[in-house]
Amino acid sequence: MSASTALLVPSREHGWKMGLNNFLAKEMAAWWRTRRWWMQCLVALVLLNGTMALNLKGGSGFMNAAMAFLTTAGLCVPVAAVNLAQDAILGERHSGTAAWVLSKPLRRPAFILAKLLAHGLGLLVAWVVLPGAVAFLQLRGYFGSRLSAPGFAGGMGLDYLNLLFYLTLALMLATLFDSRGPVLGICVALAWSGPMGFIIQPMQRYVPWLENILPWRLMVDFSRQGPLAGYLAMGQRLPTVTPIVATVLWCVLFVVVALWRFRREEF
Repeated sequence: MSASTALLVPSREHGWKMGLNNFLAKEMAAWWRTRRWWMQCLVALVLLNGTMALNLKGGSGFMNAAMAFLTTAGLCVPVAAVNLAQDAILGERHSGTAAWVLSKPLRRPAFILAKLLAHGLGLLVAWVVLPGAVAFLQLRGYFGSRLSAPGFAGGMGLDYLNLLFYLTLALMLATLFDSRGPVLGICVALAWSGPMGFIIQPMQRYVPWLENILPWRLMVDFSRQGPLAGYLAMGQRLPTVTPIVATVLWCVLFVVVALWRFRREEF
């Protein structure tokens, strides 16, 4: 559903929230009243749970199957988040619908926040909750009660935090650049550079502090230290919370910059 076809009702909001409820309803409808939601769910199940099923069928042990699921989620889910986030901003800017809806009673902060809330919820259901629940049942079916349900839920929480990092980063970059290339390139390079062996060694030698301020350790076995989500899933104590705190702060910063930059955008 494009913004030009959304059903608008009189807005009684004021200040920066003006138009937020209307525009959020439109964005939610674009997720849940179209085929987007089930297509995203289907891709997530095939990619994440299908990979786990192949590992389990191939005789992989508990840890190998679980780590494969977390690694696939850590590397592939950000790509889905980035694609949706950049289209949410750049698609509307290029088509002219952003200028059209902003000529209505809709403030620019409400525009960005509605996009973030709608896509954040949609990605949570499609790429975290659904495949996470299926993965838990898959692992419990093969390995019994070795897996802690609260711990696994905590691990999926870190999966969602990792997703939010790239979602908010892409939203911010989409307000700074006018084309999709830089947005996708920067986000994918950042998501995939941490797990690459030829990058890890020089990074640990010259900038070892990067691993503590970026989200790589949340989902990926960075430099053989084990993903933090894996510690939670196994009911173990986290060796550090610094990457978690840093990722939360990055998300807040990206949203603030996106709001600041979009308010200065000319249409």
